[in-house]
This record gives sequence, C-alpha cells and structure tokens, in this order.
Amino acid sequence: MCWAVVKRAAIGGAALAGLLAGAAVSLSAPPRTGARVEITPNGRLMVDGQPFFFIGFAPGPPLDFKTPEGGDGWAEMAAGGMRVVRGDAPGENWNDAAIEAFSKYLDAASQRGVYVWPFLHELVDFRDPGARARLTRFIERYRSHPGVLFWKSADEPEWGKIPVEPLREAYELIRRADPNHPVWFCHAPRGTLETLRPYNVACDVLSTDVYPVSEPPGKHSLEANKDLSMVGDYTRRMVALAEGRKMVFMVLQGCWSGVNPAHNPRNRLMFPTFRQERYMLYQAIINGADSVSFFGMTVALTGRDAELGWNWTFWRAVLRPLLAEVKPLSELYPVLIAPDSAYPLAFTGAPQIEARWKEVGVYLYIFAAAREGDTVKVRFSGLQDGEVAVLHENRTLQARDGTFEDTFAAHDVHVYRALRVLPPASQPAAQ
Repeated sequence: MCWAVVKRAAIGGAALAGLLAGAAVSLSAPPRTGARVEITPNGRLMVDGQPFFFIGFAPGPPLDFKTPEGGDGWAEMAAGGMRVVRGDAPGENWNDAAIEAFSKYLDAASQRGVYVWPFLHELVDFRDPGARARLTRFIERYRSHPGVLFWKSADEPEWGKIPVEPLREAYELIRRADPNHPVWFCHAPRGTLETLRPYNVACDVLSTDVYPVSEPPGKHSLEANKDLSMVGDYTRRMVALAEGRKMVFMVLQGCWSGVNPAHNPRNRLMFPTFRQERYMLYQAIINGADSVSFFGMTVALTGRDAELGWNWTFWRAVLRPLLAEVKPLSELYPVLIAPDSAYPLAFTGAPQIEARWKEVGVYLYIFAAAREGDTVKVRFSGLQDGEVAVLHENRTLQARDGTFEDTFAAHDVHVYRALRVLPPASQPAAQ
C-alpha cells in the first residue's frame, strides 16, 4: 500500500480467477468444516487462503427479512455487496435457549453467501461466574458453521472502562476452542494510542466507529477536526495501533444515536448524502482500512422502513449505488484485495490530497481524495503515456510525459486506472 502518511509491507497476491470466486470446561479440538479465516503477520485478511475485503452491516437485518416489495431482503443485500453482518442474541441475552436458536440466523445468512460475526457481548464478561462455561458452549456449538467469519468480543471496551484482563482471558479461551476465526474489537472514537494499546492482547482485528454527519457537525468525536475527514484520522489511529500485525477496518455511518430524536429530542435526524458517504468510504480505504462496515440500518426508522426493520430508503438511495463500485465482481474488488504497491507514483497537493494505489496487470489504480480546503489542481507523475480512465465519472484524461492533472474540490474522490511503466523484462514484444 502506498499512501500519503503510512506505508506497510506487501504480501503475495493470487490469481484473479481465484480472487473472485472456562476453567471446568474441556476444550476439544475443533473440526475443520467452517471457513478458515486468518490474519497474516502483516495484517491482511485471508479466507480459505484467499485475500478478502468485506462490506459489513451492524446490526444485521432481521431473520425474516423482506424488501418493500415483499421479496427476499437477504438476497437483495447480498447482491448489493453485503458480505458479513453482526449477529445478536435472539432475545435479551445469551441464555441456553438463545444460543441454540442462533443457528437459524447463521443458516439464513450463510445460505445467501453472507458471513456473520456473532456479538458475544456478556459472554466475555468473566465477572459473571457462569460466563466461561456459556462462552465455551457457544464457541464449540458454532465454530464449524460455514457462516462464521469473526467473533466480536466487547464493544468499545476502553471507553466503557472494561478491564483488559478478563477480555484477554476470554480471547485466549476463544482461540483455544477455535483457532480458525479471529476476534475483534470496535473502539469508540475516544482514548489515545496509550490507553487503547493494552487491549491489543485480546483481539486480532481492530476497528473504530466514527460518524461525522450530525448537527452540529462532528459531535461524535472529541478531537478538533469536526469534518468528514475525521474518518481518515481515526483510520490512521487504528493503523498505528495495529502496528502492522492486526487487520484494520472502519465502521462508517448509516445512522447513530447522536442524530436519533428517540435518543434525545434535540437531535436532528440526518443521514449522509451519496457524496458524503462516498468520500468517507474511500478516505477510509486510502488511509489503511482493509474492509468497511456500516452501522445503523435499524436505527431511527420511519414509515415502511420501520415496518420492515431496515432502512431500505437509505440503502437504495445511497449505499447500493455506492457499493456497486467496490462489491465483489466489480472492477475495483480485485484491486482492493491486491497486494500493496511500492510503485513510485508522485502527486502534488498533500496533505490535503490523500492517495493510495495498487497494481493489477499493466494498470495502476489510484484512489485519491481531497480533505477540506480550496479547490486545487493535482499532478500525478511517473506513469506510462496514454489514456487515464476516471472510473465512475464517465470521463478520461491523457497522461503525457508520464504526467496527468485533475481538479479536486473538498471531498472530491477520483479513482484512476492508468498505465504503469513496466520494467524492461515485462515490456510487450515488438510485432
């Protein structure tokens, strides 16, 4: 990965065709019938040996999930790019009945090709003397289910002042029972690297949820930056926290308590526009997120959406057309899971302009986005002369003398497909 602030080591890629495609309780060795999910030593997600970029939703949709027209809601969301959802207890807590009933949710998701990260919640609170036994029973019950991707441990543990040691004990219990599925935390946009780092002993995957769109703007964060670009700031914080050894993804805004009038009558209900969501998505990727998830599709619903338990209005107006750019079988999906590039691309305009680029075939794909500021002209250099496609904008540019230019207003995102300069041994033979 190359980007304006941080650079991490690369891993080997795969063929494009493959890419698309408790104390008293004994812990027996798990069978290997579910997905084999791994985090590489440099923090890349692999599923059954292949690199994997997911689009997630939390909370996940209801079990009996219908579209406004009465169709299969799971099918529409899966076709639109949904790869993983958060699975909660089918009731108030994970009692024995809820643990058993959860199989229906896992089955519903996996039958549509969707993974689940079960939210373990109180099962990892070892202050409850029965938690270890229930957690072990839960993991052993579902560790081989083909629908499990990750286990979600506590939510926002540093902000919630949850002690590290019980979470570390829970993590070690989970990984002994199931070495095939990682454990993750979602940190709140709070704390510092020093206060967050102790929790690293209890997870394999890191994320932050941060939701900039509100009235007043940016009230979800306590930092000085109240604009959309706080998404990139918090992504870089997670990358620094991961130290190149844990996977990083970001939880992006659908809806949240800070805009929900039911949570506080002074809140103004608002959702990101397509332009705002597109900027947040790509800025997270540019700054090091290797997957994304969206929060709040079940929050502050009205009308028909409330009847169905899902924000179909926001999905169809904003997320479905946006995720078409990056979902599986899109042109950009193989780019997102490609190895990070050390190609010597140069560009002007940093730090307002942030960029990340990757190589697929003879092409260099460049993700570039503008933080808040004046409209600027940006020059990209070090390329092969020829046509430069500006994806999803229906326009092209020309690289001459290895250079092309484009204009960026605040929150503009441009994705380029340009010819890279090939080493001499890779040049096509003369006809």
